[in-house]
Amino acid sequence: MVFNTLGAATLEGFIFGSLIALTAVGLTLIFGILEVPNFAQGEFAALAAFLTISLTGIGSPLLLSVFLALAATFVAGVVMERAVISHFYERERFFLLSFFATFAITLLFSDLLRNIYGSSFYQIETPDFPILFIFGTSISTLRLAAAGIAILVLVGLYLLTNRTYIGMSMRAIASSEDGATLVGINKTKISMFTFGLGAVITGVTGILYAMIFSASYNMGFEFSSFAFIIVVVGGVGSFYGTIAASILVGLIQSYTAYFIGSRYRLIVMFGILMLILIWKPTGFQGREL
Repeated sequence: MVFNTLGAATLEGFIFGSLIALTAVGLTLIFGILEVPNFAQGEFAALAAFLTISLTGIGSPLLLSVFLALAATFVAGVVMERAVISHFYERERFFLLSFFATFAITLLFSDLLRNIYGSSFYQIETPDFPILFIFGTSISTLRLAAAGIAILVLVGLYLLTNRTYIGMSMRAIASSEDGATLVGINKTKISMFTFGLGAVITGVTGILYAMIFSASYNMGFEFSSFAFIIVVVGGVGSFYGTIAASILVGLIQSYTAYFIGSRYRLIVMFGILMLILIWKPTGFQGREL
């Protein structure tokens, strides 16, 4: 029985960790390249989720709704970078200005969602998926498929940033903005694309989460909070560290819920992560904020 419970908790933790990793990696991408502490990162998840919910609600096919929602989320990321963040690049207190500006966007957008959708919970309707029995526990193949999609997105992001011209241009900007400009890389276009890409990656989190669990007006704030903790613990700017920290957070949450009680999961998680940062302030990899 204990083995079955442990196996089920590990599987659930891995699934949740793989989903939250998308938001955290989206934040890592934007911060690592543009050094923008985007506290509104989770709002891209909420935007994609509620757009999908609205589109399917008026009869649009699921796949088309997902595509349109992610396209709109990409545009939203680009608009945020051009309309808000770009005005702070040359200012002395860029870090604080961009942080508080994106925090304000979080408050405004969550309040907008609450006024439109209320405080209810919504779920994206999906076709029926078979049920599997793993470790003596039933689990929907939808959850396994969601974890698989999250992994494929992360692999795709890795290949994009390491094997393509635009990906190498993004890394060049992160390494040396002046040097990248000298060799002809357009920082404005790269900044826009980086924000849009980070928004889309996070948008996938919101859609998958709303399919498996549910979406609410404050989900963006929760995702942003998780993402910041994960990025700091994983190491600011570290792709692998962020993924490792995401899986750790998922496992801690799942084990706490299964063996101690779900009401204690945040207490245990924040306590363990705080101890990790005391032991290693730079996180698993990366640099300090």
